[in-house]
Amino acid sequence: MFAKPHRARVQMQDRLADLDGKMAAIGRSQAVIEFSLDGVIIDANQNLLTTMGYNLDEIRVAHHRQFMDPVEAASPEYAAFWRELNAGRFLARKFRRLAKGGREVWLQASYNPVFGPDGRPVKVIKLAIDITEQEQEAARRETARIAAEQAQTVLVEALAGVLARLSAGDLTARIDAPVEGAHLRVRDDYNAAVESLRQTLGQALGAITALRGGVGEISGASDDLSRRTEQQAASLEETAAALDQITATVKRSADGARQASTAAAGARAEADRSSEVVRQAVEAMDGIKRSSTQISDIIGVIDEIAFQTNLLALNAGVEAARAGEAGRGFAVVASEVRALAQRSADAAKEIKTLITTSGQEVSHGVRLVNETGAALAAIAVKVAEMDALVSEIAASAQEQATGLSQVNSAVNQMDQVTQQNAAMVEQTTAAAISLKTETDQLAQLVERFETGEAPPRVHDLSRGAGPIPLARERARIRAYATGSAATATVSDGWEEF
Repeated sequence: MFAKPHRARVQMQDRLADLDGKMAAIGRSQAVIEFSLDGVIIDANQNLLTTMGYNLDEIRVAHHRQFMDPVEAASPEYAAFWRELNAGRFLARKFRRLAKGGREVWLQASYNPVFGPDGRPVKVIKLAIDITEQEQEAARRETARIAAEQAQTVLVEALAGVLARLSAGDLTARIDAPVEGAHLRVRDDYNAAVESLRQTLGQALGAITALRGGVGEISGASDDLSRRTEQQAASLEETAAALDQITATVKRSADGARQASTAAAGARAEADRSSEVVRQAVEAMDGIKRSSTQISDIIGVIDEIAFQTNLLALNAGVEAARAGEAGRGFAVVASEVRALAQRSADAAKEIKTLITTSGQEVSHGVRLVNETGAALAAIAVKVAEMDALVSEIAASAQEQATGLSQVNSAVNQMDQVTQQNAAMVEQTTAAAISLKTETDQLAQLVERFETGEAPPRVHDLSRGAGPIPLARERARIRAYATGSAATATVSDGWEEF
């Protein structure tokens, strides 16, 4: 009979020893404290005493609320906490407690009711692990997170405001909200980026403004160049027509010069032949003069014969008078001979007078013929000079005709090139107008942004003197082509091109 109680006692002792071993193992790794159902401290192990900073005598028979915040200990939740334990329900979670001196302690704990033989709770054992460092670190992280969220909220709100202004084109918007840490870098980077964008767009706006001015100038210059090129093309066309006329005129002049050269050569030959004829005439007049001199000598002899005959007839009359009646017939013959001699003398005198007059006329004619010969010789010299000059003029006219033909070909080529240039200038003008339109659109897009600076001004471009009147140019070219170019003024020259 005694063996069974003994065996039961041994089993109970073994069981208690096993429980003590388990509790010792738990006590080595966890803080353990025992409470009565009303919260009075019964016992605590060294881990808990070390964690809370008390010794056992300081907390034994003290109430659990000694480890509580007074406000929390007075709350309905705390009363409900002990009601649940008394009802036999265990509680396990993180608990905030106050150690000696009000030091904050965080415990990962479980409150476990201990049931008696009747199945009702008799006490409460708390098993806990000190997680103060982890919780404080988590709290610090949470505090930092909340602060970061608040700072981020401030930054986001400020960023939302400046982004709204930025979307409206205001590049002067800045984040001025006080931020710290990484948010400070975001604020500074944003402000730097917006400032860089503002400066870039400011420079772009200035460049676009200059580009607008340059494109406007190019467009105006291209338009003006287009008009001037068209005018130049028309003028070149008129010039080509005028050169055609001038070339034909010079060619006719060259032909006329060749004919004039041929005529001058014929005139020279005729002048040489006339000189020979005059020379022969002079020789003939000299012969006539010599013959007149001889005739005068003969007339003198005849006059002398008539004088002698008259003298002989006079003597014969005297002798017949002396002879009386016998010499009367001879006296009549002598009288007739005397009369005949007288008439011969008178005729000889008249012939001599005529011969003298004829000699004077012949001398005058010889002098005139000599002068004519000299004049014809001078004319021959001048005609020779004219022949040389006309030959040179003919050669020059031929060269001019050849040169003008080449110039005409060059002008025709220039006309074709100018027409092509006019087409290219029209294309360039169209491209410049399109570029100007696109530049204006780009400027309107960029001008949406507010950079805080005065917008640059596009200066008005000065225009030229305007298109050249084509009628005046054509009239000037026609005047030049028709030989009246001397009336054209210097102001109407080619400088206008």
